[in-house]
Amino acid sequence: MRIRATKMDGCGNSFLVIDEIKNPLARFDRTKISNALAVQHNTDGILYLDQQHGMPTMKIFDRDGTEETMCGNGLRCATRYFRDQYISSNIFPIVTGDGIKEVTVDNELVEVNLGSARDYCQVSDKMHFVFTGVPHLVVIGNEMSLESAKTLGKLLREDKSLCARVNHPEGINVNFIWRIPEGIAVRTYEVGVEDITLSCGTGSAASAYVATKVYDLPLPITTQSLGGNLEISDIGGELSIRGITRYQGKVIGFVNHAHPKSTIPSRYWQRNNVSLSL
Repeated sequence: MRIRATKMDGCGNSFLVIDEIKNPLARFDRTKISNALAVQHNTDGILYLDQQHGMPTMKIFDRDGTEETMCGNGLRCATRYFRDQYISSNIFPIVTGDGIKEVTVDNELVEVNLGSARDYCQVSDKMHFVFTGVPHLVVIGNEMSLESAKTLGKLLREDKSLCARVNHPEGINVNFIWRIPEGIAVRTYEVGVEDITLSCGTGSAASAYVATKVYDLPLPITTQSLGGNLEISDIGGELSIRGITRYQGKVIGFVNHAHPKSTIPSRYWQRNNVSLSL
């Protein structure tokens, strides 16, 4: 099976965008497709873009094929793609697994509202938990090497007692932060990628939220990751992330045995009207 996609990144956090408005895959196994394509093209995740009742929608699958409820940089890439391909307005909503999110395009910058920080708690003297669309542990410390962040991130991500304590037995993303003159540095070990990524939007938002409490910093806060900077702001008590997105080009992926979940022929697929009403 051959699948066409667009490769994009948000501050180095890379994705393949699959446009299901043009090429529907609803009855195929997205888990197998996602894992195969992410490995082939070395991306952190796969974005499936579609529309429902005239509203743009986004589904995000991790590199290992797991579906997530939210991805901040993925949402920013989806925003850019929808704006360039289908939507004339610079401000519009996108339906995600974590609800409807308002997004904005401002020239080369894309800003998305992730909603309010949820379920915050201080786990220990140096560790804090907060949910920003997906679960994040934020560890306060000093500058650390990439290898150290990867090793400790993996240990904490797989700590069953810690995950159970914050009510996410499936695993948690782990962010290491420290103060820098511009704001805070962030290194995120991501579930589903199982590595330190160049940037994590929801992780940057969670880290900035914790920084307001630990470092007494006001929002907006600039977060510095390996792939670049994001600006985290407060919009009416909700967190937004703002930064650049980039197109890397068109790609083709190949998947073996991504069989349909139904035997109904494709000509009978039920599709909504493809025009977006925004």
